[in-house]
Amino acid sequence: MKILGKSNDDTKEPLEVIPARAWLILFVCSASMFLLLMDSSAMFVGFPFIEEQFSDSASRTTLSWVVTALFIFMVSSLLVAGRAADRFGRRKVFLSGLLLYGAAGIVAGSTPIIWVLILCRSLQGVAIAMLSPSGLAMSLKEFPPSRRAYALGVWGTIGALTGLCGSPVAAAMIELFNWQAIFMLTGGFALLILIAGLIVLSDEQEGSSQLPIDWVSAIIAILAVGGLTLFLVQGQEWGFKSPVTIFCLCISIIAIPLLVKRNSKQKYPLFPPAIFAQRSFTVGATGSALCQVGFFSIYFGLPLYMREVWSWSPLKIGFALIPLNVIPLMTAAIAGKIVDRQGPRPMVIFGGIWSGISFLVIGFFLMESGYILFALGLLISGLGAMAIGNNTTIATLLDIEDGLLASASSASYTARRLGSALGAVLTASIVGNRLGAEFKDVYIWVWILGAGAYLLGSLITYLYYPRRDEEQTQNV
Repeated sequence: MKILGKSNDDTKEPLEVIPARAWLILFVCSASMFLLLMDSSAMFVGFPFIEEQFSDSASRTTLSWVVTALFIFMVSSLLVAGRAADRFGRRKVFLSGLLLYGAAGIVAGSTPIIWVLILCRSLQGVAIAMLSPSGLAMSLKEFPPSRRAYALGVWGTIGALTGLCGSPVAAAMIELFNWQAIFMLTGGFALLILIAGLIVLSDEQEGSSQLPIDWVSAIIAILAVGGLTLFLVQGQEWGFKSPVTIFCLCISIIAIPLLVKRNSKQKYPLFPPAIFAQRSFTVGATGSALCQVGFFSIYFGLPLYMREVWSWSPLKIGFALIPLNVIPLMTAAIAGKIVDRQGPRPMVIFGGIWSGISFLVIGFFLMESGYILFALGLLISGLGAMAIGNNTTIATLLDIEDGLLASASSASYTARRLGSALGAVLTASIVGNRLGAEFKDVYIWVWILGAGAYLLGSLITYLYYPRRDEEQTQNV
C-alpha cells in the first residue's frame, strides 16, 4: 500500500471517509511534534535564565549542552529508532519514548546539578527520536491512502500552533514560576499523552516485523550521524580546525561508506534497499534537507539580528517572530487536501520558489523599513512555508510500503534535521563574532543563503522528482 492513492480528480470518486479513530490516533501521535517544537521554543526563551543560575558552576560552553544535547542525541538516534519501531512495534517504541521524555523532564526540572540536567536533555533527545518516526507511521497507517496528505496537514497545523504559542507560554511560565517550570510542563504533558496512548493505541498499531536488526550497522549509523551532527552543531563552539571537531568529521567520513557497504551485503540490512530504490524518496529527502537549510538559516539568524542590531529582549523577539507561523497555522490542512488531489510535487516547487523570492525581497528591501513592513514580509513568506511544510515528508514517503514507514520516516527526519543544523552552522559562519554595524552589513548574505537553499531545493524537485503520471503508473 502506497502513502497516497490515485487522485480523486482522476477517478471522479468521492473522497474516502476518514474513520473517527484515525483522528484520535493522529492527535495522540502528534505529541512528538508538539514536544519537539515546544522544547525548542521554550529553550529559546529559557536558556538565559538557566545560564544565569549555573554561571558560577559551569562555563558557557558547558551550559550550551543544555540546548545542543537534545538535538545531537535526537539526530544520532533517529535512524536506529525508526528501524527499532518497525522491528519491535511502533506502539511499544512510541509509548516508551513518552515515558522516557516525561521522566527525564521531571528530573531536569528538579535537579540543581548541571550535569544531571545535561544528561536528562540527552535522554529527551533519544526519546523524541523514538516518538517521531513511530508516531508518524502509526498515524498515516490509519488514514486512507488518498487522505494522508490531509492528515499530515493537520499534523503540520499542530506544529505551527505550537511554534506560535511556544515562546509566549515559556515566557509566562518563567515569569510566574521559574525556568524549571518549563521542564515540568513538557515532562508532565508527555506523561499525560502516555496515559492517552495506553487507552487509544491498541496492539493493531504495533506493525512489528520478525526481521532482526543488524546491531553492528546500528552502531555504525549512530557514529556516522552522530559524528556529522557534532561537527555541525559544536564546530562553531570548538572551532572547525580544532582536533576534536576534525575527529568527529573523520569518524563520520569513515563510518558512512562502511555503513553503505555493510548495508548492501547484509541478509537483513538496517535500512531496506527498497527505501532508497525509490526516486521519490531520495529526491524528496534531498529537497527537504535543502528547504530546512533555507528555513533554519533565517529562523536561527533572525533572533541574533534582533538582539545584536535592534537590541531587543528575548520576549520581544519571541512575539516578533509570530508572523512566520500564522499562514502555515491557518492553511496547513488546506495544503494537505490539495496534495491529496494533485500530489506533492507542484506544492513543493511553488513553496521553494515563493520562499526564496520572499527572503530576497525581505533581505534587500524590508529588513530596515520598520517592523510593520518587515512583519508583513514574514507573514507573506509563510505562504511558501505552508506549501512546503509537511508536504516534503509526503513527497519523501510517497512510494514507501506501510511496513517500512517508520524506517523511511526516520531517514527523512534525519535528512531534515541535518539540513537544519547545516543552516544554523552556515549562518553562524557568516555572522561570526561580528557586532553592531558589522553584523548588520554581512547579514544580507544570510538572506541570500536562505533564498538560495530554497530555490535549489525547488529546482531539484522540478528536475528529478517523479511527475504525477509517473506516480500513478508506479501505484498501479
